[in-house]
Amino acid sequence: MRYALWFTVLLLSLASCNKTKIEDIYVPPIDSSSNGNTMQVNGIVGSEQGSAAGNSVFIDFSKDKQRTLTRAGWDLAFYCGSDFRVLINNTTAAMAKVTNKTDINAVNSSDVAGVSFELDIANPSPEAFAMIDDIDGDLTKTAIPVVSSTEAENKVIVIHRGTAGSVAARDLIKIRVQRNVSGGYTLQYAPIDATTFNTIEIAKDEDYNFKYWFFEQGVVSGEPKKSDWDIMWTMAIYKTPLGNDFVAYVFSDLVAINYLNGTMAVEKEYATAAEATTAFNNYTRAMAEAETFVSERWKIGSRWRKTAAPSVTDPGVIKTRFYIVKDSQGNYYRLKFLSFTSEDGGERGRPELRYELLQ
Repeated sequence: MRYALWFTVLLLSLASCNKTKIEDIYVPPIDSSSNGNTMQVNGIVGSEQGSAAGNSVFIDFSKDKQRTLTRAGWDLAFYCGSDFRVLINNTTAAMAKVTNKTDINAVNSSDVAGVSFELDIANPSPEAFAMIDDIDGDLTKTAIPVVSSTEAENKVIVIHRGTAGSVAARDLIKIRVQRNVSGGYTLQYAPIDATTFNTIEIAKDEDYNFKYWFFEQGVVSGEPKKSDWDIMWTMAIYKTPLGNDFVAYVFSDLVAINYLNGTMAVEKEYATAAEATTAFNNYTRAMAEAETFVSERWKIGSRWRKTAAPSVTDPGVIKTRFYIVKDSQGNYYRLKFLSFTSEDGGERGRPELRYELLQ
């Protein structure tokens, strides 16, 4: 009887809603003893190779939903928090060169003559590192300096839009960003050798981590609202060892957590796949509450899989590991990856994973 009454109230609520927003309504499952959900991540846009998958995919555990964002479909991400920061697109390996000029019309190709907009893993240079955002997501270390309230401090910046993952090369763009009187951003932009420019205002929205901009289309839908995703699967610039140091390198199949909105994670590792499976199946909320979680962007990163290489004998998902994710609402999920390449029965670019709410 109570269920019938609840369902009637739900129908009346839906009828009064804006129909364009019905897809955002989440009806909780009636069976609270659900064993979780298995999801195949939709990383492929068209006919591209799986290792160059064209989508970034945002996953919301609580709603059992995924949402895709074409990697080559955005260029800048404007931070909606208290600071004034602008990201470039590290999923295409974009780079930004800061000039010493404040007049956007005075900047042209000669200002970046001799500049290499490439990450050379064999010969990494400090200049190249200065042209990418901090790999670990530290917003105080963006390639584009903080947007100052002092107008003269905001220089013109040249953007190389990136070609990672078979993204076609595109012309250089010059931009200048300032704060506006409404508390948002004013963006000036133009092709590198243009003598006129366009101007657009971009407002902050506290429901989001960032608002996204695409030079061909303007403001575009980027990542979902910050409360509507937990992890993101993507290609992006990360780091790999070179001698005794680490260098920037473009990785496929990376998994980030929504660290800016308080999502945290911990990795669990075991000696054998059988032990890991048993531990995963027996893992409880009480165990999760005793863990020490971290909010590192790439806490999962590439550690969940091994790709085929001459020195790798068992490419595929690393079966001895799983993850516990704590979302911004205090929910705990156990997460494991099932497949991601032909060597483990999966499909590159469409990995399969399983997550379960711990109650």
